[in-house]
Amino acid sequence: MDLDQIVREIRLAGPAWKERSLGAESRGSIDSANAEEIRRIGAHRLTQPFDFGGAQSSIEDHMRAVAVAGEYCMSTAWCLGVWSAHNWMASHFPAEGQHDFWEDPRTLISASIVPKTKFKAVGQDVLVSGRFSFGSGCDHASWLGVGGLIGDQTPSPVICMLPKDSVSIDHQSWEVSGLRGTGSKELVIADEVLVPAHRVLHVSESMNRESPGQKLYGHPLYLTPWRTTAILVLAAPLIGAAKAAIRRFQERMDSHVLVSLKTTQLNDPLALNRLAESSAEVQAAELMLYHAAKQLDLLGAAGEVDALDNAVIVRDCGFAVRLLANSVDRLFEASGGSALSSAELMQRIWRDVHAARSHAVLTWDHASHAYSQALFQ
Repeated sequence: MDLDQIVREIRLAGPAWKERSLGAESRGSIDSANAEEIRRIGAHRLTQPFDFGGAQSSIEDHMRAVAVAGEYCMSTAWCLGVWSAHNWMASHFPAEGQHDFWEDPRTLISASIVPKTKFKAVGQDVLVSGRFSFGSGCDHASWLGVGGLIGDQTPSPVICMLPKDSVSIDHQSWEVSGLRGTGSKELVIADEVLVPAHRVLHVSESMNRESPGQKLYGHPLYLTPWRTTAILVLAAPLIGAAKAAIRRFQERMDSHVLVSLKTTQLNDPLALNRLAESSAEVQAAELMLYHAAKQLDLLGAAGEVDALDNAVIVRDCGFAVRLLANSVDRLFEASGGSALSSAELMQRIWRDVHAARSHAVLTWDHASHAYSQALFQ
């Protein structure tokens, strides 16, 4: 299993994902056939350890595969991206936990990892309950992770992994304007569940390169900075979506009549300029993101992580996401009233891209602040 093989398989499956994308939006979840095809292709296993049949590849390879999926369906690409990222996360857990998760190596893992809820430690085990938002792809996952805090004086974040039958999914909780097909619903644990220690990850250990899985593998892939990795992998779907917007704009130009010019958009120099400018922005953003991914992979191999080098990756990610959103905005603005149809791909791409760029860690405000803080430390 390598990147070239996976990309070829995604391109073969992609047209069907595109056809199903409208249904995914109305249903609030990607089609189960998409999830099964991802399992078959193994695209989510690029960051999975060799020990469990994964490719143990690189963050850059992960990004490239997810970006290709985004050319066909951004919601499918988003789910693929988080499933792959959660495989990377799961590799940090104790070995016994990994054997639980990957008894079937094709397992999909979803999670809501932002530590907002207080958990209770019972020895080395953790008692969990509560509601956890943004569980992207949870409908198709076999294991679900939830993030919380343990400890009284200085609470520390943990991620607890539970089998799907221990968690309820609130299917009414994902009524949103963009990325509807991701099914990023709330995970509900109404009654307390005791999670054994081997299914608990202490995030501070991962951040310090001291988690059980990092010690087990010692591979650069699993030593990349925790927070920066979690940020960068979310940007990949936007690359493919912006490319899809360019393709769709180009497809519509010969049939989109401009009343003011009494001709089609294909004969409008201003529209052609928009197309050229957006395509240049997408290429620039793509190069920037893949370079950032390469730098992140290098940080995984470095003995120590330079704070400024790390912050540059976050900065470049935020700036590239802004470029990608701008490129789509420019085309959507000139797509006319017909592009507002609920069946029209252009408006769906526009909504999905803006839903993604609004993620707290993908905004330019977040990225520029992180960089400036590191620059003046």
